[in-house]
Amino acid sequence: MNFKPSKNDRPAFGKLASEYGLTYYGTVVPTELDDYIPVRGMTASPEQIDDNYTAGTVASYNVQLLQRSHDVYLTDNRRVNRTWPICQADLHVAKLPRMIIGGKDKTTGDESILASYLRMYEINLDSLGCPIADDFASKFAVYVSPQDVQNVQAIFTPEFQAMLSLHFADTDFEVDGNKLYSYSTHRPIQLTDLDRQLRITIWLAKHIDSLA
Repeated sequence: MNFKPSKNDRPAFGKLASEYGLTYYGTVVPTELDDYIPVRGMTASPEQIDDNYTAGTVASYNVQLLQRSHDVYLTDNRRVNRTWPICQADLHVAKLPRMIIGGKDKTTGDESILASYLRMYEINLDSLGCPIADDFASKFAVYVSPQDVQNVQAIFTPEFQAMLSLHFADTDFEVDGNKLYSYSTHRPIQLTDLDRQLRITIWLAKHIDSLA
């Protein structure tokens, strides 16, 4: 994997790397000899540009952060450029089917479009078969294949619902196998926003692993 200096939001990622003992690399430069994409998830695209790649270990979890940009086609066929600060963590023991949890309290919401690319659609939360708080239901949408619902319902504990509803309704989350992702839409990117995103990703990773 080759890298070059990132032009945008470098200070925030660099400071986060210093605070947590991570390694800051810069902009990912794909080559013909290396087609490895370090962070995949629902925003992965052949057209993606990954800036501010930062990696290391936090609270025993391997994590990768970056700033991804590419175009998205809206439902009215408009093509718009989107940028997501992304944090990925490798789960220790849990392995879940692909699921997206989309926060509704943000200025741009592309998770439903990105989920549709993956042939995933919003489910009725009652189908999870567990008590769902009204606050969580009003602030989040869940996308998962119907046949996988019973395999993800355990993570929707009251503590999980309360944590996300109170503090992270502006964030999207995705789990796919042993990979956990969080997506933010904060612009410009501030150190406090990245720190918050990293912390909830680690908290959620621990929560999911504790139920495996």
